[in-house]
Amino acid sequence: MQPDKARAPGIVVLGDINVDVLAPLDAFPTPGGDFLSPALQLHCGGVGANTALALAKWDVPVRLLGCTGRDWFGDFALRALQQEGVDVSFVQQTDQTMTGLIFIAVSPDGQRTMFGSRGANAAFEVSSQTESFLEGMQALHLMGYNFLSPSVTEAAEKLLQQIHQRSAWASLDVGMAPSNRIRRTIWEVAGKVDILFASLDEAASLTDERDPGNAFAALEQCGAREVVVKLGPRGCLFREQGKLRQAPPFPVAAADTTGAGDAFTALFLRARLHGWSNPEAAVLANAAGAAAASVVGAGAQMPGPEQVLPLLAGCHLPDEWEPVRARVSERLSQELRPAATAGS
Repeated sequence: MQPDKARAPGIVVLGDINVDVLAPLDAFPTPGGDFLSPALQLHCGGVGANTALALAKWDVPVRLLGCTGRDWFGDFALRALQQEGVDVSFVQQTDQTMTGLIFIAVSPDGQRTMFGSRGANAAFEVSSQTESFLEGMQALHLMGYNFLSPSVTEAAEKLLQQIHQRSAWASLDVGMAPSNRIRRTIWEVAGKVDILFASLDEAASLTDERDPGNAFAALEQCGAREVVVKLGPRGCLFREQGKLRQAPPFPVAAADTTGAGDAFTALFLRARLHGWSNPEAAVLANAAGAAAASVVGAGAQMPGPEQVLPLLAGCHLPDEWEPVRARVSERLSQELRPAATAGS
C-alpha cells in the first residue's frame, strides 16, 4: 500500500507558478543576433511550483499557494501540478493579467539565461481562508519573490505570524532578484524564519561578501535560526554544533541548471520534516540538486527517488562524508519501502 500522506509531515509553499519556455542552444548569440533552437519545450515552472513538485515526488504532502492567469498557460501549469499530487485547491486565478511566463535560453554547458514576467504571481492576495491554508501542515516555505509585490507580502507576513502561533516552523529561499532589489526587506523577513536558504551570489548581494565563509557568517547576523548557502557545483555550507561545514557535491554532467536550486531546497526541507540532521539533509539536498542539473527542464522533470537514489548509491564522497552518504541511503530505503512494495 502507499504511505499515508495524511499522517506524513506536510508543508505549505507560497511561491511563483510559471510556464517555462526552454530553448536549448548550440551557441549563445551576441546582442542583436539570432539563433534557432533545435526544439522549444514547455514546462510548468517557477520557484514555488518547482519546489512543490520536487516535494510531491518524495511523498511530502504539499499545499501550493500562488496565482495564475485565467488562461491556457495557467491551466497547463495547474494540470501539471495536480498530476504530480500537489494540492492546488487554494491557488488563485485572475483575469487581470496573464500567467507568469519565462523564456529560458540554455547554453551547451547547461547554464541558463532567463527572461520573462511574473505576471499573475504578483496578484496573490490574503483572504479569509488564510488559516485554512495551514491546517494540518507542519511548516511554511516562502520565497524572496513573495516580497516584490504588496499583496503577496501581506499574505506572507500573515502566514508567518500564524505558523509561529501554531508552534510550527518556516523557511525562506532568497532568490537573486529580491536579494538585489529589496535587500532590506529580505533581511527583515530572514529574521522571522527558522531556515534561510541563499545561493552564494544571493548571499554576496545581501552581505557584500564574496568569500563563502564570510558571506555565511554575515548572513547569520540576520537572525534566522539556521542558514544554508548553496554553492552549486561545490556543494553547500551549513553549521553543525557551532562548526561551519561544507557538504561535498555529487559530480554530474550538467544539461540544464534550471530548478537545481529548487530541488536542493525541497529535499533539504523534506529531510528536516522527517527529523534528519543537517549533514544528512545537506547530502540529500546536494544529490537532488545534481540530479536536477543533469536533465533539461524543471517542473515535472524535478528529480524523484528514481533519479536520486542511484546517484547516492553510485557516488563515493570524501572519507568523512561516506558514513553520512551511507546513512542517507539507508534511511531513504527504510522510509520509501512502503511505496516500493505498493500492490504487494
